[in-house]
Amino acid sequence: MRIKNLLLSLLLILPSISNSQSSYLVGTSQEAIEPDQSLISLHLGGYGAPKDGRFTLQWIKIGMVPEPTAITGLNDKLLIVSKGELLSMNPSDNNATWVKAGKAENIKSIAGFNNELYGINANSELLKTKVKSNHQWKKIGSVDKAVTVIAAYKNQLFGVSENGSLWSANLTGSRIEWAKVESITNSVSHIVSLTANNRKLYALTSDDVIYQCEPGTKDSKWLKTAYRNGESIKEDIKQIAVFSDRLFGVSKENILFRGEHRSEGNITARAMAIKNNETTVVIVNVDVCGLNDVFTGTIKHELFLKDHLPAAAIFINSSHTHFAPVTQNWLTWQEPNQLPDSTYLYSTVKNGILNAIENALKAMVPADLSFGRGAADLGYNRSLKDHPEIYDKAVDVVKADYTGKDSESYLFLASCHPVFSTAGKLHYTISANYPGVARKLIEERTGTSNSLFIQGTAGDINPIDNGEYITGEKLSNEVIAILGRPMTKINGPITCYLDTFNLPVKPWSMEEIDAYRAENIDKKGDVYAEKNVKWCDLMVKYYREGTMPKYMPVYINTINIGNWKLVGFSRETTTGYGLGVKGFWPGKLISVAGYTNDVSSYLPTHMHIEAGTYEGKDSFFWYGMPCIFPKNVDEIILNRIKSLER
Repeated sequence: MRIKNLLLSLLLILPSISNSQSSYLVGTSQEAIEPDQSLISLHLGGYGAPKDGRFTLQWIKIGMVPEPTAITGLNDKLLIVSKGELLSMNPSDNNATWVKAGKAENIKSIAGFNNELYGINANSELLKTKVKSNHQWKKIGSVDKAVTVIAAYKNQLFGVSENGSLWSANLTGSRIEWAKVESITNSVSHIVSLTANNRKLYALTSDDVIYQCEPGTKDSKWLKTAYRNGESIKEDIKQIAVFSDRLFGVSKENILFRGEHRSEGNITARAMAIKNNETTVVIVNVDVCGLNDVFTGTIKHELFLKDHLPAAAIFINSSHTHFAPVTQNWLTWQEPNQLPDSTYLYSTVKNGILNAIENALKAMVPADLSFGRGAADLGYNRSLKDHPEIYDKAVDVVKADYTGKDSESYLFLASCHPVFSTAGKLHYTISANYPGVARKLIEERTGTSNSLFIQGTAGDINPIDNGEYITGEKLSNEVIAILGRPMTKINGPITCYLDTFNLPVKPWSMEEIDAYRAENIDKKGDVYAEKNVKWCDLMVKYYREGTMPKYMPVYINTINIGNWKLVGFSRETTTGYGLGVKGFWPGKLISVAGYTNDVSSYLPTHMHIEAGTYEGKDSFFWYGMPCIFPKNVDEIILNRIKSLER
């Protein structure tokens, strides 16, 4: 009898034990995607202005330098020629001073390569020496009389004249034989300094503009990579050199500077992995302006091969900060901004995303999930100003409460463009913008180690306040307030879907393109007109090559985690889509994001297209799209979403 009663008691206890166990495994991780210093200077994405570009380089003062005629880096030393003397110094040593390394009479330019130092003198002789005691310069050839500066790049020596003409010679051959290569650019004159690292060759002009090039590559254009903009760069630099893969500069006042990226140090890739039974999904946020579908597709393919995660299970959202290095093609913008730096995109951003995902998967432990919603007036509808009601002020929060641990993680979603600030040094500073401020404050005030921001349908929403710290503070306050109120428990299985809606392209005729080009071609210096000409040229190229796109796809990534639904639109999704999806399932826990998996244009509603707003018209030229969407694009997409019932 006692055994029977004991069995009955156990049967009563078991359900309560089962119900108390978490039904999800959750893990989070983050990886910095800050550019390393060997990338020298990158262009920031998000704005087509100013015309001269927004580059990340800034100069950090080190100290005075004896008046240099020439400068280069070699092994663990910076070397200068000053008043006929060769001097050396290790700038990594804070207490280092310039010491004599030998004679350098009549030497006007030097370049270090493979433990040897090359120089040219006023007689256009090419000399070589080893930097050691009692070194002697040996003549090994000559250079064109127009050559004023030299630099070593990989196995080649390059010489350049003041007007930008470029020569190269192979340093591994038995003889030095020069070949004229190309001009740095037709519009540049007075090259005053030349240097290189393992990636690129850099040229400085007398008006403080730095150009870069990858000689020998398929597209070896010289592109602007920094200039004296009066804000982040005010120094008047007259010579540049690379030491230990970093750029150094000497000003006209003989001050030595070290180049580095101007950054707040807070751009990251963050991931939250969630598993129920055998189904795992990963939600990712990346602090970039946008990514395209080809790039995110390669990430999803690698994860499928390694972790067997389907593409629909990987939700990659861009925060859309306008202050991260370019990560997608902008083919109608200024040349330095048209293509992302391949090393930054694939070595830093791609690896950062993959590492964040893999580490989140490894970190998964039992956790309870809950959902809360609040509201914050972060922005306003910048385009449909007669319809202030078309603004979604919702702030959604998902909390992961780890079972048996005194720790939590948070995912929060809001809808507002991260566009501070267009003035001063901040305009040239790498920054996660207000989402980064909000994350930092939430983590400091709650003690959590990781939080994810997801960008909502913010395509037509600008911030109402002037400053990333104000908006970040408001958002963090609301997230913390939501966490302090009762939240709805998330329960149930996980499902995920990735749908493609192909909208047919109706490109302009060649006659229309030619007329539009003629209308803009004579407006030199006008950023918008120059963009329009580049767009016309791009469309003509598509026609001639037979590569005019037939469709403009819109991707919808839907993840259902129990009673919480997360819907992610590709492109810069405007507010009407978020409000529309929420209206389909009133009373349900639904969060809607834009900027997911692909940011290749705006996604306007019929209201934007009919009114000809930026989102509905001009933005398509900036994005290099073949046409705008049909007027009823929102009706087409929303009806399809409703019919699929994902």
